[in-house]
Amino acid sequence: MRGRGSVETAAADWLLSSVGEEPGRVRVQWASGNGLADLPVGRLFDLVRMSEGTGMAVVRTLRLHEAVVGPVMLATASQVLSFLVPPGSAREWKAWLQGSGHGRRRAVAAAGPGRVLRCPRPGCVRQGHIWLVRPGGPLTDSRVLWAALRDSAPPSARDRASYAVHALFR
Repeated sequence: MRGRGSVETAAADWLLSSVGEEPGRVRVQWASGNGLADLPVGRLFDLVRMSEGTGMAVVRTLRLHEAVVGPVMLATASQVLSFLVPPGSAREWKAWLQGSGHGRRRAVAAAGPGRVLRCPRPGCVRQGHIWLVRPGGPLTDSRVLWAALRDSAPPSARDRASYAVHALFR
């Protein structure tokens, strides 16, 4: 069995592999200042960000269906969960979000190449940022995450009214 330190080291090494030739920069950022490093998005992972309430409901839905929950980071100050998804997934998410209630409310957003993830070293809490699910394992499948988002969302007012009408006539 691996100890906590070795699990956190493996998770940190996995994140460092996303920066290519700059692991020293990330180590310095983790060790100094506010303890947060800027990792480039798009090489090793894309991001799907959502409000903490929505994101926690999605995590519960994923676990209920015994789906893989990949790395998830919580930024407590902004109350945003960031799910790490496979590279290229941001394009799919942007298409899925167009016209959806989540997209109109900007409650869910996707980030791909050219963006950064500000994160602490795994096992540390810095500036209210914490890994809820450590990096290093498989990423959350985008299609499974999208389905969990749909399944965990409360029905819209129109859907509730339609359901109530149908329930009356059963």
